[in-house]
Amino acid sequence: MNLLASRKIKIAFYKEWKGLNHWVNAVIAGWTWLPNINTPPYSHVEIGFEFEDGWWFYSSTMRDGANGTRWISEKELLRNRERWDVYETEQEDRSVVDMIGLANLLLGRKYDKLGLAGFATPFGLVNSKENWYCSEVCWYILTGKWKKRISPRRMYKLVRKLCGIKLLGS
Repeated sequence: MNLLASRKIKIAFYKEWKGLNHWVNAVIAGWTWLPNINTPPYSHVEIGFEFEDGWWFYSSTMRDGANGTRWISEKELLRNRERWDVYETEQEDRSVVDMIGLANLLLGRKYDKLGLAGFATPFGLVNSKENWYCSEVCWYILTGKWKKRISPRRMYKLVRKLCGIKLLGS
């Protein structure tokens, strides 16, 4: 994967679709609703970069046999396109090359299952900086700052305000 000279990134949010998703998606989207009223019911997030052979997305997941941080092609990630909202933004503050370097540095880290429990504990006490869940690692890649208890819905809210993202056509 060789990076193209692009400052554009994509952020893909997985929608909690009734009847289609695993119960975990409904719990994540529902549990994080109250502090993020008026946000879409997102339960997972990926950050994407354009390489010579297409777009590749990075996140931490337990989907498709993964158990932590990994890269996945856009074609594979969006095989059920109707389940995703994909946004695009250009980055000026941080270099895309730096973001990809940080992602590669964290590649293969385990999924932070206990970190998810941090949403139900005071101050996110069980959140780990060694293991990552999706929105936590995507926020870190995007901003260079670690933020505990950041849900996909909260990340959407912050990214919309910070980056001025625009929804790409379905």
